[in-house]
Formats: sequence, structure tokens, C-alpha cells
Amino acid sequence: KFPLPRTIWDGEETVYCFKEKSRNFLKDCYRRTRYPAPDEKRRLAKLTGLSVVQVSNWFKNRR
Repeated sequence: KFPLPRTIWDGEETVYCFKEKSRNFLKDCYRRTRYPAPDEKRRLAKLTGLSVVQVSNWFKNRR
């Protein structure tokens, strides 16, 4: 398949597994640090309702 033209698609991934609120928490933390400490990952997991593994994988994929 051919990619959509830039005039109608900016290349941003459109398939999301996490809720927007969870993604926003993760993005805010990512802006502060690309490598959060384990206690920060646990805090994010609690805030977002995700597991620590999911939070860790989100950061790995984002980097």
C-alpha cells in the first residue's frame, strides 16, 4: 500500500492502546526525563492504571 499524502496525514501514529489521559501523563514525564527511575515508573503505573512493564515498554518504544 502507498502511504497517505502529507496533506492529509502528518505521519503521527494513529493506533493507540492506552487512554489519552494515560498517554498525556507518560508524555509529560518523558519531556522531563527519557529514562525515569524505577520509583517514578511505579508512580506513573499507579497514576495511569497501567502495569510497570507497560510503562517501561512505552518509554522504550518512545525512545
